[in-house]
Amino acid sequence: MRLPFPSHIPLRPLMLGLLLELCIQLVQGTDPIFAALMLMAQVCAITAFNNLGGMTHMTGAFCLFAILPIVTIPEVAHLALGQPGDLNLVHPLKTAGVCAVFFACMMVAAKMVSLMRHPVSLLEHLRFSVVELRIISVLACIVALYINFRIITLDGPLQDGSLLAALQHFYGFLLAISVMMATYVRIVTTGGRSVISAYLAFLLILAVVPGMLSASKEGMLTPLLCWLVVVASSRHRFSWRGIITMTAVSFVVWHYVYPFSQNARFPIRAANTLSEKTSLIVDYFRNPSQYGDINTYISESSEFGLETSKVGIVARYSTLPSIDMLIDADQKLGYTGIERYLPVLVSVVPHALWPDRPVPITSNELGHKAGFRMGAGDTTTGIAIGSPGLFFDLGGWLALIVYTLGCFAAFFFVSVRLVSKSQTGIWSLVPIGTEALIAGAAAPDAMFNLVVMFMGLLFFCILTLKVFSKGFESLISRATPRPEF
Repeated sequence: MRLPFPSHIPLRPLMLGLLLELCIQLVQGTDPIFAALMLMAQVCAITAFNNLGGMTHMTGAFCLFAILPIVTIPEVAHLALGQPGDLNLVHPLKTAGVCAVFFACMMVAAKMVSLMRHPVSLLEHLRFSVVELRIISVLACIVALYINFRIITLDGPLQDGSLLAALQHFYGFLLAISVMMATYVRIVTTGGRSVISAYLAFLLILAVVPGMLSASKEGMLTPLLCWLVVVASSRHRFSWRGIITMTAVSFVVWHYVYPFSQNARFPIRAANTLSEKTSLIVDYFRNPSQYGDINTYISESSEFGLETSKVGIVARYSTLPSIDMLIDADQKLGYTGIERYLPVLVSVVPHALWPDRPVPITSNELGHKAGFRMGAGDTTTGIAIGSPGLFFDLGGWLALIVYTLGCFAAFFFVSVRLVSKSQTGIWSLVPIGTEALIAGAAAPDAMFNLVVMFMGLLFFCILTLKVFSKGFESLISRATPRPEF
């Protein structure tokens, strides 16, 4: 068995599958216009995916990862439960229309960029040896774990403007780099016969620990996802033992990661010391019933109604209701406007250098506006809101079209110039691993930070290797030239 890593998805069989899905939705009571608009959104997203090289390039993968939580996952889940696709949405037709227009604009931007002639990308010129990749993997792991350990053991909240706050933004990239480099080295050194080793298994377990200490499903799943991206790109064929292992891991993710991240999140994050967090985690797995169950709060107004518990973690990766909620808030409270989003362009400047630097709007603030169930004093919980809703929040239909076209055209253009395809090396896979969980809720700042932080870390790694190289070179004694008489 091989994991799929397509560079192109044929549109004809895709259309047949989507038309079959549409017919079933109509039988289940979905509004025909809603179903047709959602079908259009998926076709546009896959067309953009094909135009940009599919999974072989970060831009193509971005299009696929964006459509999954916004349209595909919620629609398939409703289909499996026998429910209408527009169940419990306040503005179903407007929500579907916003999604369709958003992905149509993404498709146009992808087509424009794909028709341009591009020089050889920056990463195409970079080559790293196996030893260098091993050094990068180890150093990235050490730095990532150090950053997370310092954050977890803080006595108070993380202070804006501190060095630790600046380093926190790089944590996800460092973790991805560590796992993906080690996986790539294992595949190369074994000629593709093996994708796991004792060191790599230890690294994956170690990388999951910070996610457990913060009860974050993203933190626990990102290392595994990064490993899967590299394995899929290598076209590795799993043995029966590998298939059984993957099935067991999937079972653990489905039955334990989601309830743990939801039910134990607040007690674990409220703990002040590392020992307290560890004790709470042990207590949870010994007796999870004492932490309550998030499913007890499910009501008929939930996304999947009273059937929500049957879809488990899938419900947490569906962002369609969040789009509907933000659109509803825009109708009642007005649009947010571009001025609150623009400060992201200067967000790379540390607070230490610019104490009064403008702060862009956060997902938490938008979550309060949209009416998510959260305390009035909650200013830290991250809220995943689907990208179409965020772009609609900039000013309505015209803003949705203009800003989506502009932002994605710029994002695709810069990414194609900087990042090469995955066939040319491991570095091109790093953005794919890091964007998988954010593409569906990618505000303009997410795309900007994805490119800037990735390139910043890349150049930092290159600089580090050069320093190591020069340092080791200076320690090597050279033959003294013979004097001439």
